[in-house]
Formats: sequence, C-alpha cells, structure tokens
Amino acid sequence: MARIGILTCSNCTQETNCASVVCLGDMRKHRGFFERYPKEEPLDLIGIINCAGCPTIAAPEKILRRVEALADFRLDALHFSFCMTALCPFLKQYQKVITLKYPDLEMVMGTHKPVDKEEFQRGVKELLCQTISKPQTMNDMVKNTLELPD
Repeated sequence: MARIGILTCSNCTQETNCASVVCLGDMRKHRGFFERYPKEEPLDLIGIINCAGCPTIAAPEKILRRVEALADFRLDALHFSFCMTALCPFLKQYQKVITLKYPDLEMVMGTHKPVDKEEFQRGVKELLCQTISKPQTMNDMVKNTLELPD
C-alpha cells in the first residue's frame, strides 16, 4: 500500500476555495498521476498540505516545515498537485530542498489528469482577480461554469 501525500498551492486552496476534489477523485480511481500505482493496490492518503506561501528567492527551505508534517509519518510519495506544477515559480527550488532533506522520498509532479495549462492559468487569474461581477470559485472551474473576460 503506497503512503501518499499531496502538496497543493496555497493560493488555489485558500484564495479560490479549491477542496482538492479532482485530485482526490483521481487518486481514488487510480487516474492521472496515480495510474503509476497498481490498480489492485490501495492508496493510503496520509495527508494534504498546502505550500507555505512565497518563500522569496532567499528561503525555499520554508516548504520543509510543511513537508515534515507528512514525512514524519512514513510517506512513500509526495504528489505535487496540478496547480503547483502549473502555477508555482518556486517548483524547482522546492524539489531541490525537499530532495536534500528527504532523499528517499519519491516526488511526483502531478495529481489529476492535466488540463490545458494556459487555460488553467487564465482561469486562476480570474479567480484571484475577479473581473466578472459575480463571485466565482475553483468549483466553477471544475464544473466548467467559470466565466472569463473577453
């Protein structure tokens, strides 16, 4: 049984109200980046953490306190959510510092089946900056009801 952790983007989880529904759905169904595990093998979700926010160029190690919350519980693999891989400018630095501290921890760059990255980034920009008059959340993007400016 693979012991899985998921690292999500704090902007997506806190500012757009993403509940990781698509990530968790694909984990349950062994789809997307969870296809790597045998179908007959149950996946044990140890926990979901979100990033620690902007570490500045000086302190990418800031992420390590969050990762430790999962790594202390015999984590086999840390999946970076799709939003992290599509949006995070610190992804490579995070990978480097996590690998240095946890050399045996497998890092997987993705969770659910990827969608068009540019469209996703455009949608997240709308969710964070809200130019459309009605409030929208990540649920609107997941359900394909997100309204975008022309």
